[in-house]
Amino acid sequence: MKRAIFFTLIAIFVTGLFISGCGESTPSATTTPATTTPATTLTTTPAGEQPQYGGTFIWVHNGGITQIGAIVDNLGIAANRNTFPMFEGLLITDEQDNIQPWLVQSWDVSIDGKTILFHLEENVKFQDGTDFDAAAVQYNLEAVLAANIGGTAFLTNVSSYEIRDKYTLKINLTETDSTFLLRLAQGALGLMASPTALAKEATPETIAQLHSVGTGPFLFDSWERDSYVRYKKWDGYRKPGLPYLDAIEIRNTADLTVSIMSLRAGEIHAVENVDPVDAVQLEKEGYTIYQPNLYFLHSIVPSGNNPDSPFAKKEVRLALEYAIDKRVIAQGVGMGYYEALNQLATEKDPWYNADLPFREYDPDKARELLALAGYEGGFHTTLVSDVMARRDTLTAIQTYLNDVGITTDLEILDFGAAFGLPRQGWDGIYFPGFPNVGTLLGIQGRWGDPTTYISIYQPEGYWEKWDALFAEMDTVKRTEILVDILKTIYDEAIGIPYQGDAPLVAMDPKLHGFAHHAFHVTSFWSPGEVWLEQ
Repeated sequence: MKRAIFFTLIAIFVTGLFISGCGESTPSATTTPATTTPATTLTTTPAGEQPQYGGTFIWVHNGGITQIGAIVDNLGIAANRNTFPMFEGLLITDEQDNIQPWLVQSWDVSIDGKTILFHLEENVKFQDGTDFDAAAVQYNLEAVLAANIGGTAFLTNVSSYEIRDKYTLKINLTETDSTFLLRLAQGALGLMASPTALAKEATPETIAQLHSVGTGPFLFDSWERDSYVRYKKWDGYRKPGLPYLDAIEIRNTADLTVSIMSLRAGEIHAVENVDPVDAVQLEKEGYTIYQPNLYFLHSIVPSGNNPDSPFAKKEVRLALEYAIDKRVIAQGVGMGYYEALNQLATEKDPWYNADLPFREYDPDKARELLALAGYEGGFHTTLVSDVMARRDTLTAIQTYLNDVGITTDLEILDFGAAFGLPRQGWDGIYFPGFPNVGTLLGIQGRWGDPTTYISIYQPEGYWEKWDALFAEMDTVKRTEILVDILKTIYDEAIGIPYQGDAPLVAMDPKLHGFAHHAFHVTSFWSPGEVWLEQ
């Protein structure tokens, strides 16, 4: 049975297409304020390599180019990657989720966590000559909140801003939120645009030209909807010696096969979201396959919060896990690039718990657990998923569950219905087509928000642990709380993580410094440090 599912996965997969300058770590306030050291560059170039100047870097993704502008223009999450050549953020993180300086040089946090004092980089200019200062930061944060940009809920916690001097901004919070800085560091809301530029009235046709003004290393040049966006080197960039490139062109191509053909023809330098099967072949041909440290975590989620559901019983939830061969799925789909999971973390994450045993595929144990729960003959339920899900993985999971007596009707939702389902609740098993991001905020957004995943089993004290995490200002202690929460999810089989993967990028070996999804920030890359061998 196991071998049959494996080869079925391979067959289906082969015939289809897989449709931050690191400064010093920032101590968090416990009983004393926290201060960082000045920011350095966001290094993505390996040590020992000598960067070269010149050239135009061309890369392709299939995420669309629907609009170019500032964050306040509500571009959407997928569009942010297209604007990083222009915009820089207040903060960034390293690959362990530690907050690092960027445009903020250092910061202090009060003992109670309700006051944050930003000390900004001095003498920084926006590309239109406007000063980057405390007033500019306040303007940007107030503007994105007023525009109701997605993810701004945490900014409603700001009771006031105080400009202490040109480069010092005090932020007063109504309640302690230990994730406030992290949300600025790992989201687009911390990307700064020129207030002078944002004050100009713009239409959808003129937003790109009028609002695309940041402190970044490249100037906006031109764009065409869903086709391309071009940037040119800015000679006034604040960091000596950067950028290396003369220009950048980002293209959008829906057909991955066409993108790979362009790579092989030498017309482009990088292709994002490469299928693992293609990645194996391209690597054999000498292309570089880049896989970021930021993983996306896939899980199936039973409706354990419904007392009338079979999944209200722990034995049944555990049976789900033993019924599925995660290692075969990860290998069959990922071709060695993906990782089978036993928890909502990978071994690279600071909250990974090595003491949690991997629950290996054991259909006999799954049947035994079902019998203990009173379902010796199995039962029938619904497997709810959406159009973003991999059908081969869905088929494999259905087959595995059927093998132990859990038969399922498959229900595929469109994008809109899938977006609302976690907040409305479900019966049976939920198979999200889009995984959660493997960061603290990514995990919290799915598993630590009472308004999402409302149908999960919620043991006593579960939400209190999340409350404690938000109140804890010390980074080490906050990580310890997350480890404990993830152990609870594991112990109670609240959700069944089965696979961790990261988008693969195929690159010309002459391309250096292009690290997409770097520094545990979705879609982030460091354009100023990309260079090409001439």
